[in-house]
Amino acid sequence: MNIAVIGGGAAGYFAAIACAEANPACRVTIFERGAAVLEKVRISGGGRCNVTHACFDAHELVRHYPRGSRELLGPFMQFGPTNTVEWFEKRGVQLKTEADGRMFPVTDDANTIVRCLQNAALKAGVALRTGARVERLVPMPDGKWQTWLTRADAPLVFSKVMVATGSSTSVWNMLRDLGHRIVDPVPSLFTFNTKDTRLRDLSGISVQNVRARVPEARLEAQGPLLVTHWGLSGPAILRLSAWGARQLHSRGYRFSLEINFAGEQEEQEVAAVLNALKTNAGKKSVPAHAQFGLPLRLWQHLTAAAGISEGTRWA
Repeated sequence: MNIAVIGGGAAGYFAAIACAEANPACRVTIFERGAAVLEKVRISGGGRCNVTHACFDAHELVRHYPRGSRELLGPFMQFGPTNTVEWFEKRGVQLKTEADGRMFPVTDDANTIVRCLQNAALKAGVALRTGARVERLVPMPDGKWQTWLTRADAPLVFSKVMVATGSSTSVWNMLRDLGHRIVDPVPSLFTFNTKDTRLRDLSGISVQNVRARVPEARLEAQGPLLVTHWGLSGPAILRLSAWGARQLHSRGYRFSLEINFAGEQEEQEVAAVLNALKTNAGKKSVPAHAQFGLPLRLWQHLTAAAGISEGTRWA
């Protein structure tokens, strides 16, 4: 049996290795249209490659995926983070867990993962062809597949074909021609663009814990927030964009955003803190003394936006 794997990324390599190791008699070939393989692995995680996450219960793990949790449960029951850690350790790569649960190679170098995948593929006998673009798949009566490469005079024939090309629209079209239904993708994990004047000149300011809401889409997220020169970013914003990807797309990315800069505290608790300041710090300047752990520059912008002048005191 000979098998083609289209796509030389992490998924393609892992699929090819698994196939070749499970059946050494198989001839497995990876086809990569680019000149190099595993390029996205090299830059993932800021060049460190966040391999997996330290969440070892499949039912808990799928809850962290914005979509497809039901479909992912089965695969994660068969091969989850525990298996991933064991897979790399078996091949000489030790992983470490950071405070937020992300797992990286102890070398903090994505090339460690790249070399591991390449060495495992080589050891398993996986062949590689770069600069090889698959432009057409033709099913044959005997169940095999004619695999046409760009500028090829004749097709290659494979018993099975695995597609691992990620966001290649040309491959999507090829799969549509074969009868597959492709769900149109929309952006996810994006930052927010806003021209709110209250954020002017605050680029680079971060807040460790906010609650952000998009009321129209019933979305809410909590976590760090970063002010950028174009708007807002940080984990809280990225979580909103991930979980609300389709709702925000359907609204043309025009929506209102509510931010509770006091994080865990509700409106009544915030009011109680402010009232206590009137009693305990009445002579202090409101704009000059930031509250709720906020950076002073942000606090001053917010108080100015609320109409509180520089000389205003708590009482």
